[in-house]
Amino acid sequence: MAASMPCKDCVSGTLHEGTPAGREETIHGLAAYVTEPPNGVTSKGIIVIIPDAFGWRLVNSRVLADRYAERGGFTVYLPEFMDGSMMDPSALDTTSIITNPAVPIYQKILPGLSLVTQFLPWVYFVRQSITEPRILAFFAALRTSTNLPIGAAGFCWGGKYVVLLCADEHKTASGASLIDAGYTAPPSQLVMPTDLEKVKLPLCVSNGTQDFHLKPHDMEKIKDIFAAKEKEYGEGKFEMNVIEGARHGFAVRGNPGDEKEKARGQLAEDQAVEFFGRCLVKGRT
Repeated sequence: MAASMPCKDCVSGTLHEGTPAGREETIHGLAAYVTEPPNGVTSKGIIVIIPDAFGWRLVNSRVLADRYAERGGFTVYLPEFMDGSMMDPSALDTTSIITNPAVPIYQKILPGLSLVTQFLPWVYFVRQSITEPRILAFFAALRTSTNLPIGAAGFCWGGKYVVLLCADEHKTASGASLIDAGYTAPPSQLVMPTDLEKVKLPLCVSNGTQDFHLKPHDMEKIKDIFAAKEKEYGEGKFEMNVIEGARHGFAVRGNPGDEKEKARGQLAEDQAVEFFGRCLVKGRT
């Protein structure tokens, strides 16, 4: 199965309210949002978030980074991997207009054109041949600069790179793995089943039953792949979580005013914190 193309669900969802508690710094040559554990708590590791189409400035992603830091006791980095080519959050409102059946078609024309003029350049400028070297270089520099365990959490666009990092095909000059464990909810543009078959490092995948990238048969295939990997690499290191009713973007852009969507986003957060606490903190690969 070839990698699927992005579509409207990649740029749909809800912009969250909240005030990020971290700061902006330059980390290994990239601008990054940085947030740390509460005062008096020694960091247990570093989590690097590889974001969705809206990039490192989206308040949703920054608040989620704060939650990982607070609940897990991690230092969390949210770097600018897109070199300024992230989607504007206004696309969330535009997509809601286009997908609203109550809005007449003629009123969707201009919003549709506006979305296309944002989306197509984004697809071009964040294509894998451009962004993968940037991401790999960041993780290589990070690994050589710290003795803390490193995790990667990827959402939608970023999920692809977490899966690739967990394949452990790229190393530092000294031969060290770039990360210790990965989490994605949900990944997009995977080549199935090849990308998952290559995975060697601990990986947790959370995906909704209403997701357009990974269909039910794909999730069943991943479960089978992970079951085999647990026999090879050890139990508890590979998880495929199926979230009933969740759509693409549920882990970051779900509507907090909708109790079901809020609960699905909370579940993804819980799964990430638990998985990193178990596979990153309690034992490095």
